[in-house]
Amino acid sequence: MIIIGVPINPQTAFIIDKFLKNQKEIQKKTIEELKTVFATEDPQFAESLRKKCEEHGVSCEVVSFEPKRPENAKDRIWNIVSARNAIRDYFLKSNSRYLVFMDADMIFDPEIVNKLIKIAEKGYDVVYNGYLDRDGCGINLTGFGGTLIKRWVMEKLKFRCKEKNGRVIDEGVFFELDLFRIGARVFRGFIAYNEHHGKTVSVCYPRELTVFEKLRHSQYFRLPIHFISAFLCYDILMGFKRFYVRLKSK
Repeated sequence: MIIIGVPINPQTAFIIDKFLKNQKEIQKKTIEELKTVFATEDPQFAESLRKKCEEHGVSCEVVSFEPKRPENAKDRIWNIVSARNAIRDYFLKSNSRYLVFMDADMIFDPEIVNKLIKIAEKGYDVVYNGYLDRDGCGINLTGFGGTLIKRWVMEKLKFRCKEKNGRVIDEGVFFELDLFRIGARVFRGFIAYNEHHGKTVSVCYPRELTVFEKLRHSQYFRLPIHFISAFLCYDILMGFKRFYVRLKSK
């Protein structure tokens, strides 16, 4: 059994019919039994999502959760982190060996899980499938839009974030730091076709990483910056990206 985990709420479910059609295709193509597990903080939406899954013939489970956040925390990141941990809890209660996170605003090559497993079987513990940001101004080789994680990693790690004075460090940054701490082997690459839906659709095809992309996404470059970002509670790399987007739009 393999589990696909999807944090979702009514606002992020704007392509839900297309997403579920894609999930059914992925389930048919995957060489092992696969279940899609949605996590939402909205119980009413959870019920409608179950009915949607039945209509599309998707093998699924929908779990509801109460967001866990510190007093005075305001950012929606706490909902996302709580959703990921609810999926993690479900995964660890199952007999699944792989957890694959996917975002509800993305569409994937139906063979994506098979392709991720093929790389994981070479000795990697986490396999990131690269995708384009919705604004088309950057690539993401460390996000959860198609990321495979082995069971032993999830047994050791929980998702976490940080918020201070209106600034946020998201779960992706802390996950990279934690992977380094436990010695997990990580692969990053453009492995499978995917679409990232927003105001426009950003399409990403499999390809080799450029030398610059390899350097920019190496742990030797990213981890020192992440350590500083976490200490200051200011995402330095995200700050550079926002500056680039503003510069490009002028």
